[in-house]
Amino acid sequence: MSSFMNIVRSNIVAQAIVSIIVGLLLMFWPGLTIVTVLYLVGAIFVVMGASSLISYFREPVNSRETGVLATGVFFLIIALIVFLFPQVIAGFFSLVLGILLVLCGVVNAVRSLELRAAGHTSWIVTLVISAIIAIGGIVIIANPFETTSLFVFALGAIIFANGIIDLAIEHLTKKAQA
Repeated sequence: MSSFMNIVRSNIVAQAIVSIIVGLLLMFWPGLTIVTVLYLVGAIFVVMGASSLISYFREPVNSRETGVLATGVFFLIIALIVFLFPQVIAGFFSLVLGILLVLCGVVNAVRSLELRAAGHTSWIVTLVISAIIAIGGIVIIANPFETTSLFVFALGAIIFANGIIDLAIEHLTKKAQA
């Protein structure tokens, strides 16, 4: 059981570190970060679509599967949409991140209440920060298509704060159990 808890703890720490890094990238290079991620996703869809089409056309005519052709065309269409409409895709990406931040804020609020039950006085600070993270997520959900640098900066700051609060709660929980 303790090895399972160690795995869970290491996953929480790894997720927190990734959140901090992503948050910093979004805060200091907002436009470049979003566009780069979108173009990388588009490139992945191009490769997947092209490989499906190559696979389809390499087969003899009588054994070709239309599903492979349809999949290849679908991936290429998705790639085209990503390359032609990055603003819309970024808005959708922001909406998904907003939802994730609301969930993270709620989970951290529950974990903060667990700190309270353990007798930690710092539970109030972590609860307030968790609430701010959840509210930030709600604001992002309410305005997902806003793609200004300030919006992306705020998104990065919220993700960064979520990573910091994850690390703080994990540290305090480990300290309480020791």
